[in-house]
Amino acid sequence: MRHTPYLLVLSLAAFGCSSEDGASPSKAVVDNDAPLSDVDALFQDAPDNAKLDELGKADAVYPKQFFELIADQSPVRNQASRGVCSIFATVGLMENLYIKEGSTPDPDFSEQYLQWSVKAQQGAFTYTEGSNAKSNLDAINKFGIPVEAAWPYQTSRWSSSDDAECVGGESQPLKCYTNGSPPDSAKNGLQFFLPKGRWINSKVDSIKAHMTSKRQAATVGLTFYYQAWNHRGSTLPTSNDLWRKGYVPYPNEKDRSESLAKRAGHAILLVGWDDEAEVQPLDAEGNPAVDADGNPIKEKGFFVFKNSWGTEKFGIDNPHGKGYGYLSYKYVEKEGTVYASDLPKLEPVVELCNDGKDNDHDGDEDCADSDCSTDAACTGTGKTYTASPAADIPDNNAAGVSSDIVVPDAGAISALSVGVDITHTYQGDLIVKLVRQGGGEVVLQERDGGSADDLKKTFSVTAFDGQDAAGTWTLVVADRAGADTGKLNSWQLDITTCSGAGCGSGAQTYTNSTSQSIPDNDSAGISSDVDVPDAGPIKSLNVAVEIDHPAKGDLTVILQKLGLTQVTLVEADASSGAFGSRTFSAPVFIGEEASGTWRLIVRDEAGGDIGTLKTWSVEIKR
Repeated sequence: MRHTPYLLVLSLAAFGCSSEDGASPSKAVVDNDAPLSDVDALFQDAPDNAKLDELGKADAVYPKQFFELIADQSPVRNQASRGVCSIFATVGLMENLYIKEGSTPDPDFSEQYLQWSVKAQQGAFTYTEGSNAKSNLDAINKFGIPVEAAWPYQTSRWSSSDDAECVGGESQPLKCYTNGSPPDSAKNGLQFFLPKGRWINSKVDSIKAHMTSKRQAATVGLTFYYQAWNHRGSTLPTSNDLWRKGYVPYPNEKDRSESLAKRAGHAILLVGWDDEAEVQPLDAEGNPAVDADGNPIKEKGFFVFKNSWGTEKFGIDNPHGKGYGYLSYKYVEKEGTVYASDLPKLEPVVELCNDGKDNDHDGDEDCADSDCSTDAACTGTGKTYTASPAADIPDNNAAGVSSDIVVPDAGAISALSVGVDITHTYQGDLIVKLVRQGGGEVVLQERDGGSADDLKKTFSVTAFDGQDAAGTWTLVVADRAGADTGKLNSWQLDITTCSGAGCGSGAQTYTNSTSQSIPDNDSAGISSDVDVPDAGPIKSLNVAVEIDHPAKGDLTVILQKLGLTQVTLVEADASSGAFGSRTFSAPVFIGEEASGTWRLIVRDEAGGDIGTLKTWSVEIKR
């Protein structure tokens, strides 16, 4: 069963936590009891807060105290000696969303797996222990993560005693930051998914508006000030009482200057607030702060937050639970970057009969599952067609290398898969696509996999279901970055065809061929609708798009089902080359009702080139 999003979700605001051996002052500073983050990674790609809309109404009145979300949190975890706070904050958010959604009692997802996935599968932050929210949630969105028991968290990062190559310092092999790879049972078992996220303005009322309207937590990443947190790394005196209660006031100027000399950050989960909470912070000498007349200086108004430093030291006297804390409103507004979310949406349990997975987790896969006994993918005739070009892949070349397979056998395709054997020293450089001459193309892999070596994988493709198998098929492999090289060793097509009544994909195609100009560098873009009158639950959905535009990297293309949800088919990435004709699979809609209005949105995100949406279609199999 694949768990997928309903609306655009919150993620973690570009938080990057890392504990570097021999770290320089610009790197993370780590206390084994309270590990911190690489602040540069933490704020990477974070937008200017002034550019984010403020949520809620200007005249809204919020309660003075808001604690109801605390009951919907999973237990406080302990990241121990590893600097992976962004991973823990992301998983904490995910567990909160699944608790609110209600399908998964006591969710406990694998931080260990997400640490691997964001680096090995998503290809982000491959030479550091840290990560950030966008990459974390992108990995969950694309690949999913399993429960904790599938790959339990390891409290220490690998050293040379675990692997001879993990000798400390920077730029170690990826495996040293992920503690190797997950067991196959974790990779192939039940995965849980979330959609991508959205930024939240860090002003206090904007965060309150999110929490009260959504009844959900939000994550925040912060520049770290040591005395304000009463951290042992502080060069100024600290308060054990404030540490035990979890109070984090806004830093004084001396704390700011001392802390910025050894810059660090931290990521946490906001779960409530208290306008009445009040504390007397410390001055630079470690005394309770007073004004010029000797009167106590009090700071009032704090968010309640869930931390990931365990329940034995920080916040052990906090009234909301051990490991919780109070974080200054001013601190969040001036020093934080906030990301927020919505609930996941679960797909029905359906066995897809030609995707190589046990979708309903009953132990039987594809045609071995009785649910597929009458499916065309299992009742037809299968054949394998191979090519072994042993062709070099040109480095940093958009054209890449191509290899053809001519299929002589006619018949309606009921199942198709593509197996590739590629030697390459950096998977994240590669774009791999299958082109059917005269019948469109499907992108199989688009710069995923990060620094992992080689690509030996089988891809299931439904975009050509129902089409005649006979013809020329082309695999195109392009390397889109410099310095790493490789070779297309071999590839194969596995095609199942059938004939007779009821054969074929059972799919219907709905098209809009009204041509529209795409305005240059315009965030609004254009939209085009297709009305589908035929009802029934979706078994597979493909989108074919033909766009005449010389710079495909300028374009973002989104498919919406009005009244339901949307999925980004292509996100602008500054890559070169024309867009042309492309076909995309959209499994997020499996199980949904087919009838209704489907909308394609095309936005040109950069200046200098113009183009035209010529035609597009949605192919739905029920």
